[in-house]
Amino acid sequence: MITTELVNVLFLVAVALIFARLFGYLFYRFKQPAVVGEIIAGIFLGGIVLFVFSGQQFTISNYIIYLPRFDFQSAGFILLAEIGILLLLFISGLETSLSKLKKTEKASSFVAIGGVLLPLILGALSGFLLGFTIQESIVIGLIITATSVGVTVRTLMDLHVLDTTAGATILGGAVIDDIIGIILLAFMISIGSLMDAVWIGVRIAIFFLIFLYLALKVIDKILDLGEKIHLPNAFLSFSLAILLVYAFFADKAGLSGIIGAFVAGILIGQNVRSSKIIKDVKTIGYGFFIPLFFVWIGSSLWGGAITDISTYTAIGILALVIITVSIISKIVGCGIGAKLAGMSSRESLQVGVGMIPRMELALIIVAAAISHDLLTGNSAHQILVTTILLTIITTLIAPFLIKATF
Repeated sequence: MITTELVNVLFLVAVALIFARLFGYLFYRFKQPAVVGEIIAGIFLGGIVLFVFSGQQFTISNYIIYLPRFDFQSAGFILLAEIGILLLLFISGLETSLSKLKKTEKASSFVAIGGVLLPLILGALSGFLLGFTIQESIVIGLIITATSVGVTVRTLMDLHVLDTTAGATILGGAVIDDIIGIILLAFMISIGSLMDAVWIGVRIAIFFLIFLYLALKVIDKILDLGEKIHLPNAFLSFSLAILLVYAFFADKAGLSGIIGAFVAGILIGQNVRSSKIIKDVKTIGYGFFIPLFFVWIGSSLWGGAITDISTYTAIGILALVIITVSIISKIVGCGIGAKLAGMSSRESLQVGVGMIPRMELALIIVAAAISHDLLTGNSAHQILVTTILLTIITTLIAPFLIKATF
């Protein structure tokens, strides 16, 4: 039986898809990445439409029509949006050459290290100079270390440069710096005890040992079974099942599920039959789930932005300094890492710009710091609001800068 809650979510999905496509096409016509239009659609729907139309009723020919609440933060909508980011990273893995990724392994490692160390040091130093304690300053440094790969990957795909040397380096670097960020988060929370951080490191190592290297030997056999079952799209079904299993175990290992999705895409992409499913996966992803993810991002940004406008103006200097430092430190830190690995100056700049966006891990770090009393009182509120502003600005400017450098 279809419940009222499900009907409301389906209505939200319909509205989100229509506006995502309209705004995306508008930006495409102006030769800008369509993903920016989809995020703007989320800001529009999550803000203006929410307060003007949400929950209203209209009478047409004696029939009363009730509009549902435009809650793009509902559990049902978020679930569909998160499937979208899994599919996006899965597609990027399918289209990423494993040989090219191996060739950029050194560059990706250098980029990740530079992209963590410089933001961490400059972020902590900025916080200390602005009057925060050493502990609070370290948290600020941690917040600006981790890259959000979703916006960058989508932009690289829109520009058809995902499989370039710079694109592969950005992907590899983002995965590695997420892992470093997660381990540093464990250190931060453990407050002197290394056991939690060591255990997370062990779980991450086990995940990559089992699900990356050993899986190369058995994953073809699993996919062969999907090929032998004479049912429509059985190979696609098995591939999507592997995607979901990898996302699940990556999450259990302490990694983000999107890293598991990316690894699954790389492994399946090495199978000679993978070309049969890429078009189908793109149809499912881009036709339905992926636009919902970016609409959700936009609505989330608006939701944070309108909480208390006066608070934002009150912390203007803090936000200006931290956001500026976060952007410059990523470009410089990752750029230096790329240059040391032998990449050209142009490629180094492309990599640095591609690593600018911050989103989920930055918010996770600040939330964890508050919940474990590493940030308290007015400092917690100021840093939280600054983090929300950081995600808004870096998410919106990154696609434009990526397009300019490519």
